[in-house]
Amino acid sequence: MGVKNCPETPRQRMISLMYLVLTAMLALNVDKSVVDAFVLVDKGIMETIENVNSQNRSVYNDFSSAARENPEKVGELNRTVLKIKERTDTLYNYITHFKEMIVKKADGPEGRIDSIINKEDLQYAEEVMMTKGNGTLLKKALENYRSFLLSNIDPGQTSLINSITKSLDTSDPKGTEGRTPTWESNKFQGYPLIAVVTLMSKLQSDIRKTESDVISYYYTKIDASSFKFNNLKAQVIAKSNYVLQGDVYEAKVFISAIDTTAVPDIIVNGSKLPIIPGENAGLYKANAGAEGTFVWKGIINFKNPNGQIVQYPFQQEYQVAKPSMTVSPTKMNILYLGLPNPVSISVPGISSRDISVVMKNGRIEKTASGFFAYPEKLTEKAYITVSATVDKVVKQMGTAEFRVKRVPNPIATVAGKNSGMITKNELMVEPGVFADIPDFDFEMKFQVLSFVVSTSSKGGFVVDKPANGARFTQEQRDLFNGLTRGSRLYIDNIVAKGEDGLTRNLSAISFKIN
Repeated sequence: MGVKNCPETPRQRMISLMYLVLTAMLALNVDKSVVDAFVLVDKGIMETIENVNSQNRSVYNDFSSAARENPEKVGELNRTVLKIKERTDTLYNYITHFKEMIVKKADGPEGRIDSIINKEDLQYAEEVMMTKGNGTLLKKALENYRSFLLSNIDPGQTSLINSITKSLDTSDPKGTEGRTPTWESNKFQGYPLIAVVTLMSKLQSDIRKTESDVISYYYTKIDASSFKFNNLKAQVIAKSNYVLQGDVYEAKVFISAIDTTAVPDIIVNGSKLPIIPGENAGLYKANAGAEGTFVWKGIINFKNPNGQIVQYPFQQEYQVAKPSMTVSPTKMNILYLGLPNPVSISVPGISSRDISVVMKNGRIEKTASGFFAYPEKLTEKAYITVSATVDKVVKQMGTAEFRVKRVPNPIATVAGKNSGMITKNELMVEPGVFADIPDFDFEMKFQVLSFVVSTSSKGGFVVDKPANGARFTQEQRDLFNGLTRGSRLYIDNIVAKGEDGLTRNLSAISFKIN
């Protein structure tokens, strides 16, 4: 069971990418279902951790058996891996302690990590990890653990060293647009509680995976032919337990603590699996033609040191999912005509450089800051179709449908008012008529093109004074100067133009002079 048999699986990479995608979407206040999706991601990570723990326990048991059979050769190696286990368990529990602190802070003393109530809370995770400095303590603990592991690895094991350094990386991320984030702020600041807890679970998964790589490396130092093993187990390592429909499920099946001089027979569905040269592992493949959960099992026939054939049964399952993608407008659940609508587009497990996007009823542009959609017609819906390149094959991941709306009319105001009471002094100091949309998620400016001021003269006649532009004319100001308490003033025929190029007739302004 060498290090080469324990690379980061596509499933683990997919879970990591899903975490990043969901975090970005949460920061944009999209649908609550994204928050709930974090619960599923965290559950998947914890299941992965348990699978790795099971494999690690098997290796530790094999070390213990080997040490009893040959204490001179294996005793020191066994003591070393036990130290690794102790340091790993300590760090793993340290992270669990911080997770419990955060959840109990949010949900009270009875709060549980596996049933968080205040998943969307933005305060307590940052308070526990940033304000109280626990994020820095955790970073230091990770660095100490990394240094400890690297000090126990031969310098020539560059692949393993690089893997440990990457998995336990605590360097600060690159700054963007004048920001210089730290490792701590990048992990714990500004995210909902469930996102931070999931991030910590991901750290725990990386720690267990690194532990697996290191003890597997030490296991290769044992000369298996010099003693007998009495706790052999069948092992199955899947390339991924999550497969897109149309792809291929692939897994390695092997006996832990194998004797390199003895090649096992691995039987699945009545047929022998082909053996991977140099690994004594069978390669199992199954076409993922339908969606669902699939169970497969078999038997490994292995010759023990006494020459007897011993059978080791195994069973494994995998899931096949339909191709999926995420398209969500970052401002609203609609697209506005005449505006650059920012849209978040991603496919879980797929790099952004392998994603292509097309739009019907409009165009879509990709910039350094993301995707922007420009719809063309109000009378039609807009459709955004996403494709992804998977294993050099372009696959359509799905299409999202959006309504197209016109930007709503602004409200015309004078002195910040649209109606009601106003003093003559307030009128005299105001430059003119303004127009804007209150509580609108987009920043759109409007220019008033024309309007008419109307009031009654002393003789009872209505006097109208027009203006071209947004500013009051001198004639209109002279009209204001003649107003008395109780007089009525109307500003109507207001025409404004927005940045979308459309002109609008706005509702009138009605004042009573105070």
